[in-house]
Amino acid sequence: MPPHRSWPLLERSLDADHLASVRAVIDGPPGIAAFDADGTLWDGDVGEALLEVLGPSGKLVAPHPPNPFAEYARRLELDPADGFGYATAVMAGMTEAAVTAEAERIFGRFHDRFFPPVRELLDGLRERGWEIFLVSASNRWSIAPGARALGVPLDHVLAVDVEVEAGRLTDRVCQPVPTLAGKPELVRRHAGRAPDLACGNSRLDLPLLESARLPIAVGPRKQGSALLDDARARGWARLWVDPR
Repeated sequence: MPPHRSWPLLERSLDADHLASVRAVIDGPPGIAAFDADGTLWDGDVGEALLEVLGPSGKLVAPHPPNPFAEYARRLELDPADGFGYATAVMAGMTEAAVTAEAERIFGRFHDRFFPPVRELLDGLRERGWEIFLVSASNRWSIAPGARALGVPLDHVLAVDVEVEAGRLTDRVCQPVPTLAGKPELVRRHAGRAPDLACGNSRLDLPLLESARLPIAVGPRKQGSALLDDARARGWARLWVDPR
C-alpha cells in the first residue's frame, strides 16, 4: 500500500460531507479512474478550439460548409455523437502530421488552464498506481498534448477518432463516439471493466459517472451547472473548480 498522501487542494474543493467517502476510495487499493477532459481537467474545449481555427484557415481539405463550427453546433444540438463525430470527420484529407501540429500549437493556450484540485487528484492517483483513462468527445489529436502533460499514456486516451489511411485522416468515424453511453462502453472495452472512480462536468458524462463506484461531478462554484444539480440530487460528491 502506498504511504499516506495529503490532498490539500482536493480537500478544500470537495463537498465537506463527501470528503470521508472520497478519501476512503482514493487512499485505498489502486483501481481504474476515468476523467472527462474538456471542462473537467482544464477550462475550455480543445476540440472546439481546433475546429474554430481550422474552419477559416483554408487548411481543411474535404468539402465542407462555409462555417464548419456552426454546422458542428447544429449537429451537436440534434445528436451529440453526430456533432462530435463531424468535428473530427471534417478534417478528412488532412495529414495526421498536420493535425498533430495544429493540435499541439493550440494546446499551448491550455497549459495554464488545468484545474488544480482535479490535477492534484489525477496526479495523486497515478502516483499511487491507479490506471488512468482520459475519455473525451474531442478528437484524440487535441487530447494527446494534455495526456502527455499529465503523464497519461496515449493508449489510455479514449477520444473521437477516425480511420487513418496513408497518413491522412478519413471521414470514417470510429465507434462508439465517446459521449453519453459511449464513454463507459469504451472504458469497459479498454480497461476490461467499469471504472472505480469517474470525473465529469456535463450531463453528457452522466452514463460514465453512473458506471463508477465513486462518481465525482466537477463544476464551478459560482455559476453552478445542470450536472452539479444532478449530483446533489443523487448524493454524489461534487468537486468545485474556478474557471479562468
